[in-house]
Amino acid sequence: MRRTLISGGTVLTMNSAREILVDGAMLVEDARIAFVGPRAQRPPGPVHETIDATGTVVMPGLVNCHTHLCMIFGRTLGTERDLLAWLDLEVPLIRALDDEALYLAELLGCVENLKNGTTTLVDNIFTPHPPDVVPEHAALRAMEASGIRAILARGFHGRNFVADFLETAEEQATRVEALVKDWHGAADGRLGISVGPLLPWVMSEPLYRETWRLVDAFGLGLHMHVAETREFNTLIARHYGRPIRNVELLHEVGCLGPGVQAVGVADLNEREIELLAETQTPVVFDPPTRLFWGSGYPRLTPFLEAGLVCGLATNGPAANCGQDIFESMKYACATAKTATGNPKALTRHRALAMATIEGARAIGLGDVTGSLEVGKRADIITVDLDQPHLTPAFDLEAALVYSARGADVRDVMVDGRLVMRDRTLRTVDEKALLMEARAAARRAARGAGLDMTLPGA
Repeated sequence: MRRTLISGGTVLTMNSAREILVDGAMLVEDARIAFVGPRAQRPPGPVHETIDATGTVVMPGLVNCHTHLCMIFGRTLGTERDLLAWLDLEVPLIRALDDEALYLAELLGCVENLKNGTTTLVDNIFTPHPPDVVPEHAALRAMEASGIRAILARGFHGRNFVADFLETAEEQATRVEALVKDWHGAADGRLGISVGPLLPWVMSEPLYRETWRLVDAFGLGLHMHVAETREFNTLIARHYGRPIRNVELLHEVGCLGPGVQAVGVADLNEREIELLAETQTPVVFDPPTRLFWGSGYPRLTPFLEAGLVCGLATNGPAANCGQDIFESMKYACATAKTATGNPKALTRHRALAMATIEGARAIGLGDVTGSLEVGKRADIITVDLDQPHLTPAFDLEAALVYSARGADVRDVMVDGRLVMRDRTLRTVDEKALLMEARAAARRAARGAGLDMTLPGA
């Protein structure tokens, strides 16, 4: 048994009592938390490694409920486009990724998330699917190598999309079954599979029903962009030939429920929110991306008042140019306040929960991670408070939500393994990765017909 002691610091547990322990301690045995409490009461016995957390906040690793790491080479491209025009630029770049480039893109995204304090993420990957090629293997190998906890939400396109991305329901079922067999629960349970129909208009009603039967048969999650912009409902009505809105459509085809994540939810009416509540469907917000595209943002308050489980996300690194959940917390509060004119619309307490334990519940991992409690997996970060922008931190939770940045994260542990210590990664040669990723990005850009150079390459 390997024992790691995290000693000192302020422990923000995010447990049901929202305990905050000043001068606390945590003992990790192998992959699980064995003790959380005052430092003076920590259990005796030898430890293999001690982390002096004095001057830090010790807290659960953050949960990024939705991203697209396959798009990371498109960072900074299309920054002045709306969603659909932006996709027109990004899709050729994704198509140009070979297996090595996809692996490097995914690994780079995992590293960025880890360095910003995210220990768990949902990666909604969408790529072409030529015969006898399984691009998801590259993504999952990268996740495994990085040490992060991840769910790969496999994108699906059944119609109305670029031809080489399209699949039949039968092809989807065959490929998902193989991925589940090879990867679901891999890396001692760190990795999982879910299904992610990319956009409502790439689906038909029969395809939705077949996809639901598939996820139900394997006990998987269903991860979907839902009314992400106002254009969604217009396009849905056009492609389905009748005046129906996104959540109404999902309800009709049986694709709502606790195992579903509805991502974006920027243009929902009152009845749609009621349907989400009646079916106990979690929602995921990515406020920086709403601002990035100028597409507006939900008021959040109706979702909170409806009792929905709410998670936070960054969206993809090409969608907002970053992977920092601290930023998402800050913008979630700011946009909720602005939308309602109410400074209490989204509190710092709730935002922290959405980035940790509530986010974990939204993606079906609330019993595994998201809080610091005995028996849970040891997904832990330390945040260095000895920073000008965090001094003074009279209100610790406010400091984390409104002032902290991903770069303030000092140590990261996933499943009891220290993957970052004092800002240095232990799982990946970061300098070599950056060099290789720049070269792969240049190759992909050329393959996509883009003429550009990369400074520092």
